[in-house]
Amino acid sequence: MQTLTIDVGGSKALFELQLKGHTEQYKIPTGEGFKIEDLNDQIAALERDYDLQHYHLAIAVPGLVQQNRLVSCKSLPGLNGLSFETLKTQGELKFICNDIDAGMQATCDEKYACELLVMCGTGIGMSIALSGKAFTGATGVAGELGHCRVMTEAGEFSLEQLASGDSIRSRKISTADDLYLAGTYLGMGLAWAVNLFNPNRIWLAGGMMNSAPYYKGCLDSLRRMALSAPLAEMKINRVDDMETLVCRGLSVILARDYSKDAA
Repeated sequence: MQTLTIDVGGSKALFELQLKGHTEQYKIPTGEGFKIEDLNDQIAALERDYDLQHYHLAIAVPGLVQQNRLVSCKSLPGLNGLSFETLKTQGELKFICNDIDAGMQATCDEKYACELLVMCGTGIGMSIALSGKAFTGATGVAGELGHCRVMTEAGEFSLEQLASGDSIRSRKISTADDLYLAGTYLGMGLAWAVNLFNPNRIWLAGGMMNSAPYYKGCLDSLRRMALSAPLAEMKINRVDDMETLVCRGLSVILARDYSKDAA
């Protein structure tokens, strides 16, 4: 079965086609003005170019996704309302999900009781896996780490306002000391998550993890603020092959659904 997985990000989208025996990748810019119509146009172009008609499609997007509908996305407001009804395709759309929840499926392992994937790029998000299965909460919105509030000397802010890539760019933060401080705020948030979930593994992903002082600040703060008992047996891993992480996770979910249908 031919498949198309799409990772729509705040600055670019990756389209990954699994064809007969090989993979094709295609990237386009997105940005704040990117709309549902633009996504439909790109899908239609791929369908024409590769003569796609009967195939499986899965899409991951940043933001709040409930019941295969993008309810709210700060970085891509033009995609709000994306759903089975608004997407036009010649294939079979299997699901729309949050990008971090999809990425988790490329890293988690059912032999571990709990794993966390924390992504810090334009924004901050977290996915939770319990024995290899995504935990999304009662209404599908668990893991909104970036919206947790922090009291600082300058006032009360969300983690995204203090430590996200978007915040760092808008505040023109560039010195090693300031990047280290921003990383410590994310580490504080991770310490909360470690104390709450007692995970076997934490995966760290996103563009901000490429900043050495930010990454060091994150780890130093995490180790300083989390309880020693959950830290003792926990491993911290970086996701180095970030570009394809989400599409790989989408492929895992598609393969799992295909196996269920075949059974």
